[in-house]
Amino acid sequence: MKKIFGLAAVSVLALACANVQAADLQVTGSIVPGSCSLNIPTLAVDFGRITPTELSPIDYTRLGARNTAFNITCDGPTLVGLTASDNRAASRKHEAMEIVDLELAAPLNSFGLGTNANGDKIGAYALFIRNSSMDGGTSSRTILSGNDGASWFGAKDFMRSLPQYTLSWAATGDTGPYMLTTLSGELEIEAVINNTTELAVRDDVQIDGSATLELKYI
Repeated sequence: MKKIFGLAAVSVLALACANVQAADLQVTGSIVPGSCSLNIPTLAVDFGRITPTELSPIDYTRLGARNTAFNITCDGPTLVGLTASDNRAASRKHEAMEIVDLELAAPLNSFGLGTNANGDKIGAYALFIRNSSMDGGTSSRTILSGNDGASWFGAKDFMRSLPQYTLSWAATGDTGPYMLTTLSGELEIEAVINNTTELAVRDDVQIDGSATLELKYI
């Protein structure tokens, strides 16, 4: 009986071991990129009242610059950039920007100001990123990517008007985007009005530029 008992005990132990030979162990967690917000307190930039006598029948007229503050705030170091889309692209008189900077006269580098009742193009404007301060003073420069961040190059501090171009910030001396937590600066709008030979101003003409700025995670 003792031998039988002993065999039974061994058999039970073997079965107990068999019950735990395979078990699923789950290893869980989450990788969450930093969440960021773009804040532009003043979303309307007004160039005020312009009289026809201030405009030229031959030359383009530079209105000067208007600035509005913006900031980006993230809950941790994050790779981000800005894209822009021109909501008035068909009205863009990009050639007019040559009186500000020849580079801005390229269609990609400016935005439209709408049209008058006859469909005449009012002019164009450039959208600059000025006075950037990154993480409380980290020295930076603007960089640009045209391929969703696959490559970057140093670029002037103005927005391109197609959303496939991302403007971001690199620490001085670096070539890739900086993982920032905060960034503040100013959006500077430099506008130019078409000549009155091409733009009829017999009636009121409403300047009607519109662009969408989007925060992009890189």
